[in-house]
Amino acid sequence: MSAVALLEQRRLRRWAGILSAYFSTQTLTQLAGIAAGLLYIRFLPVGEFALYTLAFSVITFFTFLSDLGSTTSLIHFFHRTTREGTGDFRDFSDAVLSLRRGAFLVGAVAVLAVFPRMAAAKGFGLEDALLATAGIVLTVWFQIRASLRVLGLRLADRYGKSYRAELAGGALRLLLAGVIVVSGLLHAWLGVLAAAVAAGAVATLARPEDETREAGARDLGPYRRRVLRYLLPTLPAALYFAVQGPLVVWLAATFGGTRNIAEVGALSRLGLVVGLLSGLIGTVFLPRLARIPDERLYRIRFFQFGGALLAAAAALVLAAAVAPRLFLLLLGPHYSGLDTELLLVVSASALSLLDGYAVNVNLARSWTRWQSVCLAVQIALQAVLVALLPLESTGNLLLFNLLSAGLALTLQLVTAMTGFFRPAWVYWS
Repeated sequence: MSAVALLEQRRLRRWAGILSAYFSTQTLTQLAGIAAGLLYIRFLPVGEFALYTLAFSVITFFTFLSDLGSTTSLIHFFHRTTREGTGDFRDFSDAVLSLRRGAFLVGAVAVLAVFPRMAAAKGFGLEDALLATAGIVLTVWFQIRASLRVLGLRLADRYGKSYRAELAGGALRLLLAGVIVVSGLLHAWLGVLAAAVAAGAVATLARPEDETREAGARDLGPYRRRVLRYLLPTLPAALYFAVQGPLVVWLAATFGGTRNIAEVGALSRLGLVVGLLSGLIGTVFLPRLARIPDERLYRIRFFQFGGALLAAAAALVLAAAVAPRLFLLLLGPHYSGLDTELLLVVSASALSLLDGYAVNVNLARSWTRWQSVCLAVQIALQAVLVALLPLESTGNLLLFNLLSAGLALTLQLVTAMTGFFRPAWVYWS
């Protein structure tokens, strides 16, 4: 056997091990989260599930707002510090943690002031709204630390520990959902608090053994400034895209009723089936891309990873088109007959998956000079869609989501292709 053949054989065995480890743990973790959500969909009254959906839309927004791309920036700084051999990556990690905690404190005040009123405006009781608010704040607090610790483990090539931490968190969340259903305590706020407990478990289990230095004992100012400078061209876009995750739920709350909120939330849970693949981006693809110094090989791997995501997402869209009732059966009788809406959700999730991959690569390579232009185009299209589409129906809300995802993907792919072949046009130093 030739040396090239042996090299290819070793590479195949290595990737078989990487992917089997991912799919045997990450898939179980995400399936546990989906299963917990399905328990809530099937057993919570429609009104309670609408409150649960509204609360998680705020968690999504709050989490993005506390991040604004800073966690992904660590991949860029890891690449720089390992390639150039200058600086300590842990200083950048601690700087990002301090920035995210500062953003959390500001966001927590806003959530405490706004969410109870938002819930009351849709007819939910004050006590339930306040308890759900507490769950929102706790969930985001734990998620901040969990996400940074898990990423740090993966960049250090300690995938096993990161997988075990997330698997334990997913299993705990599913267990707590089962307890809530079996006990008959069918309250939305309990589901939100269960998510907070699970996030806390991940943060605890993902703590590295060498995490002994206190950030407060060092001057992190220069590192915070470098992170902020890196984020500067993308901050307007990051603020805008923080709204994108919960936007459809908020439009449902604005133009529709409780039923629309619940339907969007329930169908979006099925869209997370496509999201099973999203973990590959941050868990496997980006850390490995960060370790590739050769530009030609980096470009080849970018297209290979993207092609794998495209093929898998297309298969799920086809399955939703051919057998929608099998998917809807999981949601229970409250949400039957939403065949077209299901296809819209899964298709939008597929586009968002590919968009997320392109966005993360662009951020990791600092190809962010055009982000303001992309943002302006995206805002303009969505404003036109809001004006033209009657958003009182769940179908039109989800069509809005699909069209928005398609444009976002197009803009990010144009940026990525420019970065590969004319990097000076899009690079922000």
